[in-house]
Amino acid sequence: MMYEFVYKGETKTVDFKDNRIATIAGSGSSLQIEYTADGRLLLRDGASQKEIHAAINGDKTYVDIDGLLFEFAKPSDAIGGSGGGHAALTDPSKVLAPMPGKVVKILVGVGDMVEPKQHLVIVEAMKMENIIVAHAKGKVKAVNYAEGAQCDTETPIVELELEG
Repeated sequence: MMYEFVYKGETKTVDFKDNRIATIAGSGSSLQIEYTADGRLLLRDGASQKEIHAAINGDKTYVDIDGLLFEFAKPSDAIGGSGGGHAALTDPSKVLAPMPGKVVKILVGVGDMVEPKQHLVIVEAMKMENIIVAHAKGKVKAVNYAEGAQCDTETPIVELELEG
């Protein structure tokens, strides 16, 4: 199955060849995503690799790559109609959990200045603690959950007033 998404102004194509490997093609290099036997997801670019995280909620798939959260929809639900799916980088001012879970620790407060990739919140999901990071530089405008609360993937945990 083929999906398309735009990243940094370039259209990329994701081709799911089997249940273990997907190839991402576009201008520039070709990337591969591999699901390993021990349950990890690896993003490979030639000899280099990094671990990535993904979560499925209903008909949407969320992929976190170095603190950047991508949202994929099935082709029938995607923007733009037929011809393959589209994915959008979520709004960097709205910090979402990659999957539903419990807010374990809030690391910032309203008014705090944050930098990209700064740790904001720790969410426990599927018996794993996930560190949620800022996607952009800004000032914390709102914290929408308290420690111990159950969060979902639709309501931002933290909202930022972006800088620059």
